Amino acid sequence: MKRILLVCALLFIFCRTEAQPPLNQIHTYPSITEEDETVRYMMNCVSTDSLLHNIERLSSFHTRRWDSKYIFDVEEWLTKEYERYNFDSIYHHSFTVTDTINDVDNIIVLQRGTKYPDEYVVCGAHYDSYCNGNGHPDSLRAPGADDNASGVAGIMEIARILSNYKFERSILYCNFNAEEVGLYGSAAFAKECADNDVDIVGYLNLDMTGYLKDDTEMHVDLLYIDRDSLLGACFFNFADIYYPEVPVYHTWIQHGDSDFSSFNRNGYAAIYPSEDVIYNSPYIHSIDDVIGLSVNNISQSKLFTELVLGVVATIAGLDRTSIDEDIPITMSIYPNPVDDHFYIQGDIVSVEIFNITGQKILHEDDISVGRHRIDVSEWHKGVYIVCLKDKNGDRHSHKVVVK
Repeated sequence: MKRILLVCALLFIFCRTEAQPPLNQIHTYPSITEEDETVRYMMNCVSTDSLLHNIERLSSFHTRRWDSKYIFDVEEWLTKEYERYNFDSIYHHSFTVTDTINDVDNIIVLQRGTKYPDEYVVCGAHYDSYCNGNGHPDSLRAPGADDNASGVAGIMEIARILSNYKFERSILYCNFNAEEVGLYGSAAFAKECADNDVDIVGYLNLDMTGYLKDDTEMHVDLLYIDRDSLLGACFFNFADIYYPEVPVYHTWIQHGDSDFSSFNRNGYAAIYPSEDVIYNSPYIHSIDDVIGLSVNNISQSKLFTELVLGVVATIAGLDRTSIDEDIPITMSIYPNPVDDHFYIQGDIVSVEIFNITGQKILHEDDISVGRHRIDVSEWHKGVYIVCLKDKNGDRHSHKVVVK
């Protein structure tokens, strides 16, 4: 009976309004030539405080091992967090881990599209953790801060922000279980999607985003198979427009795997932006996978979250009828690129400026109407995000390049 109810729930989530498209169809993705102001604003809403809070909360559970008694507390907490927002559906997708009698759950959150509700853009992360060693599943401490509270916190933050908007395609926010013992949760979900001819346009994976080895540059290692080069190219294109100074490398891992492979194996395009695959956290699968040691660079987690959020929003397609695009025509920033100073022209009451890592470097209030000068003579070269609030209380974001 439980199995029948779960299948019915899955079919309800993926209810069809039109004829089903063929499985494994090749999708095309947007070509990005310039920043979208609304997408940039969404990305600027990613909060390091929110990410840290959720990483701390997830890693505070004694363990998130799939077969421990604590996993039910984790599921309950995650579900309640998603219930804070106005999503169309939140459901527990149950599956059995092979060679056991244990049924455990994925947590799947649906934001239904307005124009193409039967096309799904999916992002996900696994919420289980693991610690090497012998002992009862309930006894071993497995905080799993980088692996993978960092990824789950990213998906939660993306869901929090995108829940305020409507999109033409549907979005699924997936929280997978039993990844650490063989990708069981994502494999079960992706297979059921394929068996029901669910049209997944693309899957983006977050798994380990918070560790950066000393004396190495912040960058993205992007994993995907050759068949998924169109989705990979979309990510490269997006990163080049929004974060031109952040290197992105197409690479692969020699050992281990992550949930994006489950979608690959079921015919879906999937990519995995990862922290350095060679110099990743040495503390995973141990009691030392904690904030400070293993999650030592929350700015990198913020960057990865922003990138996946932006790509998901771009592919899903903003429903422009649901947002206010009344931008003051008198607003301008010049010159840009800039050498030692630039001007902000318009009815602006406050300005905040962030560097590429999301660190706030300037905040000014009570700006007089007209032209306002910003001195950048002592700033490092690079890309900065200028966030402006106008006299109506509306916020607008612009990219400035310091030469």
